[in-house]
Amino acid sequence: LIDVLSTASETYVHDFQAICRQILANYYTAGIIASKQPIHLSHSTQVRLGEREQHIETLYSEDKLKQGELISHIQTYHTITDRDAVQAVHELLSLFVVPNLIIDEPETARLRDAARRGVASIKRIYVQNDLIIDKNATVTEEHVDALDALAARIAQDQSQHPIKRLIQLAAAATISGLLIFVFGYFLATHERAVFDHPGQLVLLAILIVATAAAASYIKTHDLPPYWVPIPLAAMLATILLTPQIGLVLSFVLALFVGNLFADFYVVIICALTAAIAVYAVRHVRHRNQFYRPMIFLPISYALLIAAADLLRFFPVEQIYDHILPGIVIGVAAPILTIGLLPIFESLFHITTDITLLELSDPNRTLLRQLAVRAPGTYTHSLIMANLSESAAEAIAANPLLARVGCYYHDIGKVNKPEYFSENQGLQGGRNPHDRLMPYLSMLIIASHVREGLELAEEHGLPQSICDLIAQHHGTTVIEYFYERAVELGDRSVREEDFRYNGPKPQTKEAGILMLADSVEAAARTLAERTPSRMRQLVHKIIQQKFTAGELDECALTLRDLLKIEDSFIRVLMGVLHSRMAYPWQKANRKWQTV
Repeated sequence: LIDVLSTASETYVHDFQAICRQILANYYTAGIIASKQPIHLSHSTQVRLGEREQHIETLYSEDKLKQGELISHIQTYHTITDRDAVQAVHELLSLFVVPNLIIDEPETARLRDAARRGVASIKRIYVQNDLIIDKNATVTEEHVDALDALAARIAQDQSQHPIKRLIQLAAAATISGLLIFVFGYFLATHERAVFDHPGQLVLLAILIVATAAAASYIKTHDLPPYWVPIPLAAMLATILLTPQIGLVLSFVLALFVGNLFADFYVVIICALTAAIAVYAVRHVRHRNQFYRPMIFLPISYALLIAAADLLRFFPVEQIYDHILPGIVIGVAAPILTIGLLPIFESLFHITTDITLLELSDPNRTLLRQLAVRAPGTYTHSLIMANLSESAAEAIAANPLLARVGCYYHDIGKVNKPEYFSENQGLQGGRNPHDRLMPYLSMLIIASHVREGLELAEEHGLPQSICDLIAQHHGTTVIEYFYERAVELGDRSVREEDFRYNGPKPQTKEAGILMLADSVEAAARTLAERTPSRMRQLVHKIIQQKFTAGELDECALTLRDLLKIEDSFIRVLMGVLHSRMAYPWQKANRKWQTV
């Protein structure tokens, strides 16, 4: 070989080098192992390169290549024809033949065992018209297995038949449509307020569709039905809307999932656990109260699933497989609820009691500013909050929303507190309106609504609180300055020019705030605060608002107004009660009311 290469042309030498590299490259690409054992390749033989696996069709042994297997490959190249040269090339390339693959015996054995277990054993083959079991014959395990296999095959054939598949889909759609109709009928008859807020309907649609999609995915992948997060939808609907909606939604979703999995026990378990979830969060007002459903739900799932599966004599292993998803969902659903609540509140402009309680903290920036800059307004808001909360409880409105709305309804007064009578005591009784024209005074007074909305937006208050700020005066006339303008003899004065911009109250809570605002301010002017005088004053103010049409758009009934009147009087008599005078007061003939 040395003689040949030393006398050969440069082109030949280059070709010879390329041939040697190509031969080695072919073998290394295919794979070389160090084993002397026979190599059995199949369609499942795989080579793992890092995390990637690929199929191989050819594999070479290091020893066989060095023992002469290389020669046949070398002879295919016509450049090397001399027998001695072929042998010399073989000896040369053998020096570079090194194994680049190893056989992983443990992994190979594991995969073979797994493949072997995955192959169903065939006990007997039946053909058409074969008799599986004769009349009066003793039923054996083989007969049961054969009948189960027959049932599975029939179900498979039916599911693959186009017409039967279409019938199945139509039946499923009918049942689902009926469930949606029942739920919609419940909303229309018992929760009509939902239809006034399209966002709430969209929220319910998202909960239903998301749960149905999760159930379909779980069914398709042959997972236990207890992975379906019905408690999550139930808790979100309960906190964001009402417990009644959450409970009925739970039953509707449980029926849907039970029908999908064709298992009545699934209906019972899903319905009961979701009902427990609704019960556990119905009064949740702090985020740290979610520990209760995190305890109740996993325990409920475990007990109900174990009881249902034991009644059906399921093996212990299968019971464990069913309990596990129940426990996971029982713990995860409350955690996901906490995370999703702020998102849904922001998207659909819903304010939960959790958020309202956080807003009621007196240490929040706006409330601290109000207490420091406008203490009279702050005190007025606190008394008004007691009035509104009591009235809201009396007519089954939202007491917490009414209370928190009172805290923030006059936050616009922090910018010019001295222009509002309740704060003028700090100014030595001086009234800056004495130096202003009535119309200009009216503009300053009315501006506290607009400025309050700006502050609310700046501090990220929810829409429900912003609505109360905007609506608590409605379109009422600022009577004091209107009458002053009339007294000045300005013939161009119009009552419309002295009205707030509105809108009128749109909810019961907004209507309560309007009444409480006027009643609290007027009650302080009474010299004689007896129950009869107080009732007369409260009745007159409510009647004025009613006849002026300010309450036309807030769904308050006459029965509601009577209940509100009674609750106002009860609270006012407790807050603005008279006290006996001290001796030194009697001596000076001065009486003090607190």
